[in-house]
Amino acid sequence: MAEAFARDLGAKSHRDALLETIGPVSGLDIVDVGCGEGDLARALAALGARVIGYDPFMSETAWTAHGSGSYRLVKASADALPMPNASADLVLFIFSLHHVPAAKLDAALAEARRVLRPSGRLYVAEPVPEGPHQFIMELFHDETSVRKAAADALARSAKPNFATDRVSRYIDERRFTGFDDFAGRMIANMRFNGYTKDAVLAPAVRARFEQTFAAHAGKFDQPVRVDFFCP
Repeated sequence: MAEAFARDLGAKSHRDALLETIGPVSGLDIVDVGCGEGDLARALAALGARVIGYDPFMSETAWTAHGSGSYRLVKASADALPMPNASADLVLFIFSLHHVPAAKLDAALAEARRVLRPSGRLYVAEPVPEGPHQFIMELFHDETSVRKAAADALARSAKPNFATDRVSRYIDERRFTGFDDFAGRMIANMRFNGYTKDAVLAPAVRARFEQTFAAHAGKFDQPVRVDFFCP
């Protein structure tokens, strides 16, 4: 069973949880699916990796040297990666798989397998639908169903194509100084999500935030599950 590999990594940034799980990245060809603004791509390039970040919302960049590695960002969807077969050592979905439309999840995971070399690995980090952050978010952006769809797709379309699925868990620490801080960050993320400014600023959201803020002393930690698929 996959859970035999389960371990708790504690409080970690996405980058540090990734590095603790996969080890050194220097010299690796890495694909970051759903790369957003490319922060992780740049961080991994600084450590010596060659990283291509794909995101349907991003403008493309040329290859850029960064640290001892390089990176580029490409506008593309997860189910149609414009790259050759067997050309990557590692494919990443970090908080991005559940954003893939349900009808395209299997195709996206098939693309990940296609671009990986026979020795390639797949790393998927997904927020677990529990905890204080989830308690507030569910009022205006409940992702429980899409996160379940992503988990089901992993079991159906990723796990059978790898020898092992090493499951771990970490905590994505989230701190807010107050409701205005929380609302500002949520509004900044609207283009990647399906909610509105008015929904974030609704009185019910503010009331629940204030209740939760008091109960947890401003800590809104998000549990994260990692599935690390290896050949």
